[in-house]
Amino acid sequence: CVLIACLMITGSFVLAVLDLQNMVNEAGNQNEISVFIDETLSDSETTAIGNTLSALPNVKEVRFVSRIEGLQSLKEQFGSLLDGLEDDNPLRDAYYLTLEDLELLPQTADEVGSIPGVAKVNYREDVAATLVRIRNTVALLGIVFVTALAIVSMVIISNAIRISAFSRRMEISVMKIVGATNHFIRTSFIIEGVLVGLAGALFAYAGQWLLYDKLVYPRISELNFIQVLPFSQVALPMLVAFCVAGFLMSAIGSALAIRRYLSF
Repeated sequence: CVLIACLMITGSFVLAVLDLQNMVNEAGNQNEISVFIDETLSDSETTAIGNTLSALPNVKEVRFVSRIEGLQSLKEQFGSLLDGLEDDNPLRDAYYLTLEDLELLPQTADEVGSIPGVAKVNYREDVAATLVRIRNTVALLGIVFVTALAIVSMVIISNAIRISAFSRRMEISVMKIVGATNHFIRTSFIIEGVLVGLAGALFAYAGQWLLYDKLVYPRISELNFIQVLPFSQVALPMLVAFCVAGFLMSAIGSALAIRRYLSF
């Protein structure tokens, strides 16, 4: 029960950090670079610029909006105020770039601006810098708190195993009386602890899945302005992490707990 509780608390915090990271990344995807094309270029030249943009190393997605589509979008927002501009469209063809890494936004914008035929490049460097700071802060706090929770969990689990070993000290003494070696007793105790730890990890994983996938995720998903990860995206890494944590904590805890009852 102690192992299950510790793993679920740590797992819940990890999921919260991943969700925060995902929300920051989603916000970053909205911070696009707007690339306006020289209106004197032909369609083939405009397409060639699009291919060049797609080949840039930090560009994840390229979206093209023609001057006609741009005007139509503005007319949907402002209605009849823009009537009559079809024959004298002041807009340019444009590409909108989504980046892999917002930290490289200024460098990528400089690369884009140096491409022949690009008339103008717009981007919000201040917004990108803020999102990068938030992302890095969330990652750092996540590492600190997860590490702290893991240490606390290890201490709690180790103490629980020590209590279990103390309650079985007579059993250990009997095993030694009948001729069992220290190695045999230690190995048996560790194997038992590992099996219990793995079983606890599986129960903790099942509880984490039910809690997040059936309770937390459906409720938060109803809020359209918050993007959270479905459990399916982290299910396998979470299962592996739980099993590894359960194995290591129970194995190390069992080895330390049994040590005082054996003479080396």
